[in-house]
Amino acid sequence: MVDVLLMNSLLKAVSVRASLMLVGDVDQLQSVGPGSVLKDLIGCGVVPVVRLTEVFRQAAGSQIVVTAHRIRGGLMPELVQGAESDFHFIARDEPEQIVAMLEDLVRNRIPRRFHLDPIQDVQ
Repeated sequence: MVDVLLMNSLLKAVSVRASLMLVGDVDQLQSVGPGSVLKDLIGCGVVPVVRLTEVFRQAAGSQIVVTAHRIRGGLMPELVQGAESDFHFIARDEPEQIVAMLEDLVRNRIPRRFHLDPIQDVQ
């Protein structure tokens, strides 16, 4: 999520004799600031790139992983999931409904489901 300004500062600080290795996920959210530095570097074809294809954070059958692969493949996610799924889509149209649902998720549903403290354990 490095933007152009931060990358400029980093490159100015790195010695010309140093090597720079960037690690990131081109499929993650873009930086908040201007530019798509990692995506552009990968897309330019000039720098060597290694793309990891195996997922370690979630199980292979994780609906999060399945959904991410569907989206990357240009497919819509499967929005109907079972109660035990690790991926959930909750549709709300009005801003007030969205806020109320988020508050309920953070204050009640997530803490109750995973036995977490809503203040200390939920972000």
